[in-house]
Amino acid sequence: MGLSSNSLIHLTKSKDALIGILKEGFRIKYCLENIGARNIKVGAAFPMVSFCDIPLSEIKNHIENYGDYGVGAKNVCYGIGLKKEWGKSKRLNPVLYVDRESNLGHNYLSATQRYFKEKEEEDIGELGKALLDMFRYMKNYEGDLIRNGVTKKNYRFSDEREWRYVPIHEDGHQPLINTETYNADKESCNAELSHLRLSFDPNDISYIIVNSDSEISDFIRILQDAKAKKYSYEDVNRLTTRIITIEQILADF
Repeated sequence: MGLSSNSLIHLTKSKDALIGILKEGFRIKYCLENIGARNIKVGAAFPMVSFCDIPLSEIKNHIENYGDYGVGAKNVCYGIGLKKEWGKSKRLNPVLYVDRESNLGHNYLSATQRYFKEKEEEDIGELGKALLDMFRYMKNYEGDLIRNGVTKKNYRFSDEREWRYVPIHEDGHQPLINTETYNADKESCNAELSHLRLSFDPNDISYIIVNSDSEISDFIRILQDAKAKKYSYEDVNRLTTRIITIEQILADF
């Protein structure tokens, strides 16, 4: 079996979030990242939607890290898998993982800092936009993973095989937000992106991942909802066979 999948999977801890994705597509949200290389560390929030390129047979650890499986959690997780061809058509790209001791990471961060020193936003130019765009696709090879109040030290992010969608600069948003501004008012920052969606067609869906067998009929009714007008009768019949549960994945794969 290959190390990667023919699908890109997005996981969420909320049933309502998955329902929203099925009805309206993916909402773009800022995500806080800290990237370091040797003596340089930079933190910022980037607009994105993240996916993993992991076969279902290898996705158990990812479910436990990104579902609601922390201290006092309800042990729930939901997700959707989309064909990799869809991801390529939407200009998604694998994340560039850099080690904290690497020359590549250090040289890039150093050069970027020198370029942006004392520059105003309107003066960054096309080169500045290109540097920012590359920065938004970077992540450390390993580091601390903080989820649901639990910290995992030396977590290997590269095992997630992350792909990202990052909207282009011309979509009317800030390409990144500094950590202080983002932490002070996350809702207002994300409201800036409310007009953006990452869309897909029913034929792009490989899997719909629900938490338990008892929820399957609920999601079939959601797909059948005439108000949505997104899924035809044939779409619903096909997608019914693509519903898989977290219980199945954890027990059988």
